[in-house]
Amino acid sequence: MFSNINRRKFLIGTGASAIALATATGQARADTALRFAWWGGQSRAERTQKVVDLYASKNPGVTVSTEYLGWGDYWPKLTTEVSGGNAPDLIQMASDYLADYASRGVLLPLEGLMPSPLDTSDFDAKLLSSGKIGNVQYAVPSGVNAVALIVNKTAFDEAGIPSPAHDTTWADFAKNMADFTKATKRDGMFGSPDGSGMGPVLETWLRQRGKALYTADGALGFDANDMGDWFQMWSDMRASGAIVPPDVQALDHGDVDNSLMTMGKAALGFMNSNQYVAVQALMKDALTLAPYPKVAADSKGGLYVKPTMFYSLSAKSADPKAAGALLNFILRDPEATAILGFERGIPASAAAMKGLSSSAEAASQLMVEYVAGLGDLAGELPPNEPAGGGEVLDALTKAAEEVAFGTKDAKAGAADFVAAATAILSRA
Repeated sequence: MFSNINRRKFLIGTGASAIALATATGQARADTALRFAWWGGQSRAERTQKVVDLYASKNPGVTVSTEYLGWGDYWPKLTTEVSGGNAPDLIQMASDYLADYASRGVLLPLEGLMPSPLDTSDFDAKLLSSGKIGNVQYAVPSGVNAVALIVNKTAFDEAGIPSPAHDTTWADFAKNMADFTKATKRDGMFGSPDGSGMGPVLETWLRQRGKALYTADGALGFDANDMGDWFQMWSDMRASGAIVPPDVQALDHGDVDNSLMTMGKAALGFMNSNQYVAVQALMKDALTLAPYPKVAADSKGGLYVKPTMFYSLSAKSADPKAAGALLNFILRDPEATAILGFERGIPASAAAMKGLSSSAEAASQLMVEYVAGLGDLAGELPPNEPAGGGEVLDALTKAAEEVAFGTKDAKAGAADFVAAATAILSRA
């Protein structure tokens, strides 16, 4: 029943482990068996596994099996597990799919577990409500972040080209990226990836034009004319050499560990602010953060502070209270939050944030300062994404690839995408 959920081909890595504690008799026995699944890179996996190990050490008799995959492989696997009635107890969830899973009865309403064992009393009310579908709390946020350009400052300085800043327009961006590609001495490096198929980049650009990705009632908040302008902007940048060609873009599977930035193919990446921590750890060059460009100097920034990701519980969990207790530990325990740091964003719990603020490493502190310093570039949080939102993003990726490879021109690609997206939302 989830056959159309995301099939983007991003692979970060895979892993599975289980922790079993010995009983007083020395026999390995698990009184409570839980499964926890998430998407992410190696850094997230290592941090999360340490927290799971810590939880097991403090809760004898609990066994926690873990599994992680890259974004695009995670969702097909979760689809298969859900269809087979074998979903993990604790599920890392994305806003793209929250409505899809909640509407199909896959996720457990969390109100019965709040405030004990799941305490969200010091979460921002608006942030917490973003995990609701139809006024039911199906998810809680891990933290907050904002979209950002992660910029290789060393590469731009070497080339003598201005790197993006708070006042950069899309026209400035197009020129500077083309100039960078011509000026850089780094073999095979372009100014920017191709963002034409990236939902968050499109949404930001639409908001700058006074439009939206979705309306409050779950319809498209833009039309084919908007999309024609969007695809043409990227086609022009492709022609000038500002962005990578489509065959190079195809190498980017959307994960932090193997992005075009870390492969040395692009001097920046369209990412989320929390990903700065992991990307900087992978690269020797000095990186920095900047907002996405604006359509005009006096336009809105189009950004917003948003949930980094969510956690949900399976409606078929054999022990929801135990799963809720594990989640509470991840979100609130001082030792656990110190291990996780800011890798999943600025913690949603005020107490957890306070505990981390004095010991944040330099990369984490820069990320926190970026989000805090957005000012009037950031607007209101948009409505929750409707059911079918993940499929719409798949359709965007497909249309963008067709335009990039020359199968369709910008106008035809726009018309086809809008028609496909409208059909998806109408049947979701």
